[in-house]
Amino acid sequence: MRLPLFPLELFLLPGGISKLRIFEPRYLRLVSIASAESKGFVLCQPKLKINDQFEIGVHCTIEDFEQLDDGMLGITIKATKRVSLTDISQADDKLFSALATALPAWPTEPVEDQQDGLSDKLKQVLSLHSLYNEYPASIDYQDENWVVSRWLELLPFSIKAKNQILHEEDFSNLKSLVHQLVSEITIETD
Repeated sequence: MRLPLFPLELFLLPGGISKLRIFEPRYLRLVSIASAESKGFVLCQPKLKINDQFEIGVHCTIEDFEQLDDGMLGITIKATKRVSLTDISQADDKLFSALATALPAWPTEPVEDQQDGLSDKLKQVLSLHSLYNEYPASIDYQDENWVVSRWLELLPFSIKAKNQILHEEDFSNLKSLVHQLVSEITIETD
C-alpha cells in the first residue's frame, strides 16, 4: 500500500503512542490522506544525508484529533507494525510517500522474572506520562516485548541506532540490550 511518510526524530515501535502538533501544509495533507479509509501513515527517522533513502519505518494510525489552543491541529497516533519502504517519491509540496510492506511482527512474550525490575521501572516512568494515563488500553506490562519496546522508545539512541533497532529481526537481541541498560537505572520516588 502506498502511504505518506512523516520523517521525524520521534521514535515509536509497535504498540507505542504519541501526540503530534501538525502545522506544515504538507503534513496537514498527510493527515487528510492518512484519515481517508483509515490508511494511516509511516513514521520514519529523518535522513542523515541528502542522498540517503528511507528504508524502514513504523505504520501509524491516527487515534484522535484535537484543535490545540494555538490553533494547530493535534493528533494522537499509535504505532501498529514495522514496514519496509520502496518506490519512494516526493510530491510538489515535498511530502514523501512510499510503498509500505509489513515486516514480521516481533513475538509476544510474557514478562520473565528478571531481577532488574524492567517492568516496575517502566510503570514508574509511564505513571508520569499523561498520554498513557489517557489510553490505559495501550498498556501491557505483562508482555515483555511491549515493555522492552517502550524502553527502546525512551532511551536516547541516535537516528542510525533507531534505524538499526527497526531492522532487527531477532527481538531477543533488543531485549538483552534493554535489560543491560536499564538494570543500571535507579528511579527515585518521592
